[in-house]
Amino acid sequence: MLDRIAKGLEGHFDKHRMVFWYDPAREFRAAFDGLTLSSVTKVEVVNTEFAVKHRILREFPKDQFLLYWEGPRPADIDNWLLDVELANAVFKTDQVAIWLSDLGLPIGFEDLVREHHEFFRSSRRMEKLKTVIRGDDTKPALRLKMLAICTGADGGFDTVVEALLMELAEGRDDSLRVIGRIGLDPFLWDQMARVFGYRAERPSIGDFAITLFKSCYQSAVGGEPILTSDALVFFRRWKNNRNAGEAFAKLAADYAEALGIAEDLANAISAH
Repeated sequence: MLDRIAKGLEGHFDKHRMVFWYDPAREFRAAFDGLTLSSVTKVEVVNTEFAVKHRILREFPKDQFLLYWEGPRPADIDNWLLDVELANAVFKTDQVAIWLSDLGLPIGFEDLVREHHEFFRSSRRMEKLKTVIRGDDTKPALRLKMLAICTGADGGFDTVVEALLMELAEGRDDSLRVIGRIGLDPFLWDQMARVFGYRAERPSIGDFAITLFKSCYQSAVGGEPILTSDALVFFRRWKNNRNAGEAFAKLAADYAEALGIAEDLANAISAH
């Protein structure tokens, strides 16, 4: 934990001369005492705001300072260092703040990290996310990368769906259970609706697969497709993907009877 705190602070000091550290639960005193930061002076503020202010602004106006309070942050009206704080940075030491700092994400992503905290509890997932995260990622883009990590996919949303369909063909739901546990399932089904037009009262990968086969079959015989044109593009790419061939064949065989495709074709032929 001390390493993560140090890295987080170093990130702040790359941009600011002074960093404020409030410890409302008084649980990081040992971490503060144990920290060694190059070219940074550690100062504990204990009813010494005026002296500290003179020191950091008058005596050493170019030095970097880590200002630590063991206790809650004072109210703005009682905070004699408020002007200095507003011009610099505040370091947060709860676990979410440490994860944000570790990933280089701004505070605007705090709600996302809190919502999916179970994802970030895995050091393996964290390390994978670090390799694909970008500074201009939006929240949907980050969630999509998290989905890919959960499913072992290595691309965009289509590769996530391929991975889930492969597990379906194998009779497994490992990735879906992980996605549900970390709270990404609403995002998954929202993407299914947005990209493929798949909507259901109780969405599932099995129901999506049946709907996909039915939609593409109807399109092939001149009927009205159920899903979007992107779903048809996905279906063709999935069908022609050699790595997915076995899963595609298995599901196609499973659903042929359920969809009545053979009977439908026979009726169409006899009608002509």
